[in-house]
Amino acid sequence: MNNENIKVMNNENIKVLLLDSNSLINRAFHALPPLTNGDGVYTNAVYGYMTMLIKLIAEEKPTHICAVFDCRAKTFRHSIYDKYKGTRKPMAEELAAQIPVLQELLTKLGIKILFREGYEADDILGTLAKRFAFPTLIVSGDRDCLQLVDDTTTVILTKRGITDVKKYTPEVLKEEGFTPFQIIEYKAFAGDSSDNIPGCPGVGEKTAKDLLASYGTVNGVYEHIDEIKGKLQQKLLENKESVYLSERLATIDVNADIKCDLDETKYSYCVSEEAKEYMQYLQFKKLIEKMDSFAATEKSESKKINQTEVNDSNVSELVGEENKSEKSIIKKVKTDVVVIKTEEELSETISKIQAGTTVFIEFLSDKTVISTGEKTYEAVIADNFFGDGISAEKSAEILEPIFSEKYTKVFFDAKKTMHILHDSGLTLVSPYEDVMLMAYLINNTKTIKSPEQLLEDYCFSTENRSAAMLSLYGLLKEKLYEKSLDKLYYEIELPLIEVLYEMEQTGFRINNDILEELNAKYTSEINILLQDIYNLAGEVFNVNSTKQLASVLFDKLGLKHAKKTKTGYSVDAATLEELDHPIVSAILRYRELAKLKSTYIEGMKAVMNPITGKVHTCFNQCVTATGRLSSTEPNLQNIPVRRSEGREIRKMFVPSRGCCLVTADYSQIELRLLAHFSEEPKLIEAYNENGDIHALTASKIFNVPLEDVTPEMRSSAKAVNFGIIYGISGFGLSKNAGVSRYQAKTFIEQYFATYPKIKEYMDGNVENAKKQGYLTTMFGRIRYFPELSSPKHNIRAFGERAAMNMPLQGTASDIIKISMLNVYREIKRRNLKSKLILQVHDELIIDAPEEEKEEVAEILKNGMESAAKLRVPLTVNVASGKNWYESK
Repeated sequence: MNNENIKVMNNENIKVLLLDSNSLINRAFHALPPLTNGDGVYTNAVYGYMTMLIKLIAEEKPTHICAVFDCRAKTFRHSIYDKYKGTRKPMAEELAAQIPVLQELLTKLGIKILFREGYEADDILGTLAKRFAFPTLIVSGDRDCLQLVDDTTTVILTKRGITDVKKYTPEVLKEEGFTPFQIIEYKAFAGDSSDNIPGCPGVGEKTAKDLLASYGTVNGVYEHIDEIKGKLQQKLLENKESVYLSERLATIDVNADIKCDLDETKYSYCVSEEAKEYMQYLQFKKLIEKMDSFAATEKSESKKINQTEVNDSNVSELVGEENKSEKSIIKKVKTDVVVIKTEEELSETISKIQAGTTVFIEFLSDKTVISTGEKTYEAVIADNFFGDGISAEKSAEILEPIFSEKYTKVFFDAKKTMHILHDSGLTLVSPYEDVMLMAYLINNTKTIKSPEQLLEDYCFSTENRSAAMLSLYGLLKEKLYEKSLDKLYYEIELPLIEVLYEMEQTGFRINNDILEELNAKYTSEINILLQDIYNLAGEVFNVNSTKQLASVLFDKLGLKHAKKTKTGYSVDAATLEELDHPIVSAILRYRELAKLKSTYIEGMKAVMNPITGKVHTCFNQCVTATGRLSSTEPNLQNIPVRRSEGREIRKMFVPSRGCCLVTADYSQIELRLLAHFSEEPKLIEAYNENGDIHALTASKIFNVPLEDVTPEMRSSAKAVNFGIIYGISGFGLSKNAGVSRYQAKTFIEQYFATYPKIKEYMDGNVENAKKQGYLTTMFGRIRYFPELSSPKHNIRAFGERAAMNMPLQGTASDIIKISMLNVYREIKRRNLKSKLILQVHDELIIDAPEEEKEEVAEILKNGMESAAKLRVPLTVNVASGKNWYESK
């Protein structure tokens, strides 16, 4: 996952809280006297940490929280300096024992926990702060984090104990004589005894600050070394290597290979019964009362917001949520919990579960849980450092029979489980079910984050999560049949899990030589552009800083500013394009190349397997409202193709050695579906006669014979054809087609006059969505439209545009999934070595041995063209090549 600027979502309510947990629990441990619960478990550090956290939540009201921890393993810094942190004393045993206690409590509270071998907590904090580019608070006792301060990242630094803190913004940091970058440079000279960073011997705090005040950076000091006289110059020259080493050691890595999306960190103010029980065990009674109090406040505020934003009560009824009288009833599932700590007990338990039993299975960090409904078995997995249990390897071996065809296995995320089993040498065999997938199909407008959230949505108690999930599975299965979603689930979505799992395992190879060529090319042009920008601005500044760029453009250069946001004047692309100054084109070009470099060069480097040279994207089946698959870590569905640089990026995606890429994509599938659904005779006739649909439309809207249609006319008509699908306005079409608003409005009017049944069909979709609250695809997929009952005009307008084309987009997504199943099964049936590796919009890509190329091309064409029967033909274009660029 890359760190391109994601601060594009206009959601003013988002606030992210990132916790430097090792630092905070250490502060708490030394601030409070020793405390234990009735069982003798040390709790003072956990209590102090939670006291700080509760205060932060009450005061800052974050929407997202992530607790970041250090790993015991060495980091990349040790590889470049083996004495790094060599002077640190080992963690006190009383403190070390409390870290797993804290992690368990945070998990039960629904707070995301992150750590990663090879990285320190600072690196993860920095990566998330740049990735989650919304207002972000980092809480830490480590001044290193001050280098992360920027326009959207504030650091709350704990100074003494657990209550004495100071907030650092760029302005506050400047008052102390530093820029964020100079926090690094300061350590480069002064060193850091706590981390055993050497710095420059003989250069202390005052001298380091003076050097930075005079020359700004380490490079600046050495560029002006002749101006520095006497012993100081000698020390700096003799220890130059140590200074640059220290600079690298002190620099937080903001591009760490961390798999975490913003949604994973969303925080629910509701305190689960499981969390309360654990806090009672720790004897944190007062903290429970505090959390309950602000959870109630947050719920009240949230209710007010929901009532003013979108009235979705009709949707709640449609998707099967309980009515208001039932909403207060918590469904409690009674079951016996059996804790298993030995291999013998686990083997005996598995042997007693009768064939044909339906079981819910989940793998947690410290245990594997199997619930039959009547009983829940928790097999304790041995930890490397604490406690007893069964080794993970032996546990997998004993559990193998449960994953056979003899049992129906229920999971929250079956694909994720397949990867876990693969790592243990196991294979998941049908029948299996996926509760997350079921819930998504029942209501795909609601984001599903965790089993706890899903249970809460359906009013199940989470005291025994696994048993409750098994009961929820039964309820969701009933709802699938009630809503006629069973065929979509069992014939398309559920079998697709296996296909996606194999695609993720196979991966897509990257040619590293081409990647480095593009990297060098983009870096060179970016540097030239930056110099041009600085020259035109008359100063060096941070081009990526909205505040600094706005100051240069509107204050210094005196350009006319446009819209103003809460943080200052906007400098988005639309604003810049309205400005008349040579600096604008340089900035826009810089942004384009910087994004390409960050996303597709540095981003791919970060996730590429160094041994195989492959990237393994994750296909998300339960995200989009239309049913489309999405791709993350990395996102391979968003490789740009309109500009030459974007197309060049596809050259670095190559097949396995000895293979080629075979690609196939549908021709104008959504327009063909529009013809099918609207039953517009002119469109149906054109497609059945293999006509040029864009030329035909141009002929009609420009009122010229077909043979007189020019390329420019055809291009405008193409913009109209595709724009109509998405409910485009005259303003939007004028920009896309490069014509005046009046002309664009005329085009749309003439289009609907030419194809009247299309207008009738699209208006009908909106009316049906308003009446019944939802629409369906050809294959029964449901999409609800709570937006249509919003009091806000812009939200309603969005809902109307979405309703116009939902059956088209949704059916297109169903068809490509059916195609994937057809192609995958045929490759397996013929026992070929070829592998389906990617789906992008209406395109499928196969990594095929050269000798299978022709056969695979035939499989693709047949499998895709037979995926659905329409009033018009489904036409597929097939190509092949030595890279993704060639095979398009």
